Amino acid sequence: MPINPTEREYILPVSPARFVVLHYHIFKNAGSTVQYALRHAFGEGFATLHGPDTNSSLPGQQVASFLQAHPEITAISSHHLKYPKPVAPGVIMFDLCVLREPIDRLWSMYKYFQRAEPVDDLSRNAKGMDARPFFDFLLEQHPHLLNDVQVNVLANAGAYTRPPDSADLAAALKVAREMAVIGAVELFDESLVTAEYFLRPAFPAIRLEYVSQNVSPGVDLQIREEVGYAIYRQLQEMNRLDRELVSWAYSEVRRRFGLVPDAPARLVAFRGRCVALERRS
Repeated sequence: MPINPTEREYILPVSPARFVVLHYHIFKNAGSTVQYALRHAFGEGFATLHGPDTNSSLPGQQVASFLQAHPEITAISSHHLKYPKPVAPGVIMFDLCVLREPIDRLWSMYKYFQRAEPVDDLSRNAKGMDARPFFDFLLEQHPHLLNDVQVNVLANAGAYTRPPDSADLAAALKVAREMAVIGAVELFDESLVTAEYFLRPAFPAIRLEYVSQNVSPGVDLQIREEVGYAIYRQLQEMNRLDRELVSWAYSEVRRRFGLVPDAPARLVAFRGRCVALERRS
């Protein structure tokens, strides 16, 4: 077709898109192992971001400003990063968040406080108490640490102003559905194999093999025996929404893993890479 002589064509000086992985680190959800994998994958392009105290919350604009000031950073992990995702001009954010069966998560929290250096009343109490009095203490004094924590983190940026309800679960599920990478501790390797595959268009060289860090196994039966039936039932009731969220996450991880070509073979190869890395380390 003939070119219209009056048509003008312009090329504008637009910078190429920048890709950044954001790891939303929920306490005791394999976050240290995810950090290891990201540090190993991105090297000097990886950074951790934190506020000045344990209760800090990093607003999206502050993260966006950090990224603009540090163009070399391509992956971030933070305990204090909260949804919604930050927005920065020219930056495409790939959020990564790992969820966990809630009672296993609570038990892992208790065991962590027992072995960590005491820095506050909570960790000092954990060191000085058996499981039953410790969880009884949390039920009496710190419901925000027990009550549907993962739903509250996704739906309300972790601000505990009331017990989460079905509307919060719906909001948390909306966030989870839109995650670039959703993981589950109980399907950890499948989660990372899937992440490698679907992140590769943006990060062609990405490899997420890891050496496990701060591992606490699932011990549902043990916690039932150690805290007693009444406390166990109360913990179950206070985590009903978290269980629904995590159950959905299991299904979504399996669905995405099922879309990966030759997924079982990739999983075997991935685990082999992890073993080799651990031996080298």
